[in-house]
Amino acid sequence: MTVAPETREVHVRLRFPGGMVLDYRAGSAIAERLAAHLRPHGIEVTVDSATVTIDGSAVCELRPLPCAELWED
Repeated sequence: MTVAPETREVHVRLRFPGGMVLDYRAGSAIAERLAAHLRPHGIEVTVDSATVTIDGSAVCELRPLPCAELWED
C-alpha cells in the first residue's frame, strides 16, 4: 500500500535561537504549516537543510510532533 503525499510522515528538525535542536516526525502537510507559522516569530526556518528540516526520511523512533493537531486543516 502506498501512502498519499498528504499523509506521508517526514522528519522535522526545529533549531531555536540559543542552539536548542528538537527532532520529531509529523505528516508532511503539518510540517509545512508549522514551518510557515514559525517564521514570523523570529525562529529561523528552512526546509530540507537547517532549522526546520523536512527531508522525507522520517524514522519511526522519532517522537511525534507534540500537539500536531493544532496544525491540521
